[in-house]
Amino acid sequence: MSLPIESLLERIGMSSPYSIWIAKGELQQVYALVNSNGMMPPKTKKINKKPIEILQEEDRSIVQFTYSQEYRVILLMEGDSTLSEIELEMLFDFLHKGFSEYADETGRAKLARIVDSIRYTTASLDLEDVFSNIMAHTLDVITNADYGTLWLFDETRGKIVCKASEGYRFEEIQQMEFDLGEGPVGYAFEHGSPVLITDPRDLEKGKVKRISLENRRRWGRRVEDITNIRSVIAYPIGVDGRIECVMYLGQINSEQLLTERDLWLLQIFTTQVGIAIRNAKQFANIRELNDKLVQRDAIHATLTELTVRNMGTEKMIDELSRMAGHPLVFADLLINEMIPSSANLPQGISYKDLLEKIQLEGISKTIILTRTGDIVLYPIRSGSVVLGCLISASSKKLERIGELAIEQGSVLLALERVQKQNVLAFYYKNQRELFDELLHTTNPDVLKEKVEALGIRNMDGFAVAMLQVTGTSNPQELEAHIFRLITELRSSASGQIQTIFGWQNKVILVAGVNGQSELSFLEKKLEELVFHRSKANSDYTLHGGIGSLVHTTSQIEQTYREAEIALTNPIAGQKNHRFIRYIDIGISRLFTSRNTEEVSKFITDVFGPLREADRSDGTLEQTLLAYFASNRSAGEAANKLHIHINTLYQRLKKIEDTLNLSLKNTDDALQLQLACYLRQRA
Repeated sequence: MSLPIESLLERIGMSSPYSIWIAKGELQQVYALVNSNGMMPPKTKKINKKPIEILQEEDRSIVQFTYSQEYRVILLMEGDSTLSEIELEMLFDFLHKGFSEYADETGRAKLARIVDSIRYTTASLDLEDVFSNIMAHTLDVITNADYGTLWLFDETRGKIVCKASEGYRFEEIQQMEFDLGEGPVGYAFEHGSPVLITDPRDLEKGKVKRISLENRRRWGRRVEDITNIRSVIAYPIGVDGRIECVMYLGQINSEQLLTERDLWLLQIFTTQVGIAIRNAKQFANIRELNDKLVQRDAIHATLTELTVRNMGTEKMIDELSRMAGHPLVFADLLINEMIPSSANLPQGISYKDLLEKIQLEGISKTIILTRTGDIVLYPIRSGSVVLGCLISASSKKLERIGELAIEQGSVLLALERVQKQNVLAFYYKNQRELFDELLHTTNPDVLKEKVEALGIRNMDGFAVAMLQVTGTSNPQELEAHIFRLITELRSSASGQIQTIFGWQNKVILVAGVNGQSELSFLEKKLEELVFHRSKANSDYTLHGGIGSLVHTTSQIEQTYREAEIALTNPIAGQKNHRFIRYIDIGISRLFTSRNTEEVSKFITDVFGPLREADRSDGTLEQTLLAYFASNRSAGEAANKLHIHINTLYQRLKKIEDTLNLSLKNTDDALQLQLACYLRQRA
């Protein structure tokens, strides 16, 4: 290119020494196109934006040909310029080719750097490497930036923190924390748009909050405020529609300012960077998931082997403690025992408290028991039934492998406890069969054998009690309620209970006592248990009955039948009558639930005709009830009904006529009195 321009200058009479230069920006970077005379590059900067300018620099003349905002071609000559306006325009057109070739070559080099930077940045699938590569290769693309930092939003701290740094000591800024909207970084994060500041006094700075004093101190003296740097770019990088990080570039020593062109280059570069971050995140998630699956398989294999080898719950708890890195114990909430047996419940906490807390929390997998967070429960369930819970007495948060261990261990613990529950149910079934044989045998030898098999010892007296659970339709939950009742009874009345077992929805126990006083003590315990269950917000109803005191094992059947009658008596289950003693029910023992249908028919036969005869307000029915409630005293009954005694006699006569009965007849009077008795308890 130099030969044609030299020929042209020779033709137009250029005789003084000269050179031709390409100037980029405000003359910060100058490259020689023709300099056969070894001239020093020009120092004069661009003054205005005219296409052709003639300037004087000491004893040299400078002719500037401006082709774009970024590039100029400069003709430097010794002495004064003698070029005419036509010659200058001809040179402007001729030198455009040189500018174009240089711009193309420069653009290709810039593009090659961008492509190489993108390739290196996206080559890694490690997220930390990607962050480091971003800053290193960004400075290759934006050559005017002296340093760069990468900032991410830490959601746990609610702050923007530095993740990577290039060209500046990372340890000096890694403790910096920006709020959203604070400084160029915070502004770009909050608004999702880039910030370009080329003059600290520029109005553009009005968009950006000043950096806090604390952050300026941490940043250091070199860059303690934006006024100490010449230009800044804060560029947000988005991933899937969300601002993932912000790139911060600063110019301190470089002569050329950061420009809109740099923003354009960053737009190209950061689009690919966003893809690299997304790919690295996806890979990290996949790797984490794979590691989790590998760890889960290893944990499952270890715990399954313990289960298959029937090593027991205590060994499994030891292994879970090792995997979790925390000491764990297990509370069985069906039979109220701790595993290992040397373990204790948390201070001030009972098995009942644990059960109520877990039931209150619903399906939660983790329950903080104390305000300080140092006692954590991990419930073990089978369906909706709470079997127990793992207890951790440590405020230290579980690591991922610990969470996996408890997750896997909970399943196997539930299976192991259900298996034990089935064994217990089978044991109670055998106890029920033995007890049934005891009830039906008349052979003294067989009776003795069954008594011994059931663990019934010789005592002064015996009594059978029954508790019945109603109001729950889930067989698993019903069985759990039965087991817990048995456990509670063994704990509160172990001295009197000879044998106890569950059968369907009942708990049946045989008590051995030394006299009526011990029986009264047991009755009080049972009554308190039933009362507290009725007061609690329970998902089932409990009521019970107990037979009278007998003195030989051959009479156990008698007290058992009495307990059945007490349990099925019409008043059983009513408010204040949830626990019934056989000796207290009197004539009601004749009307057990086995005869409920017949009793209902009997009541209807008496009161049905009275209701038909007096459809208005049931005065005949009320009159009959008041009459027998007053022990057949006509005057007292009339007072209760607030009627004249003659009116009472008239009503009684109508009752006799309607029912075709006579109150003077003993049998008829007894029939009506029984009907009133049953009617009041129906």
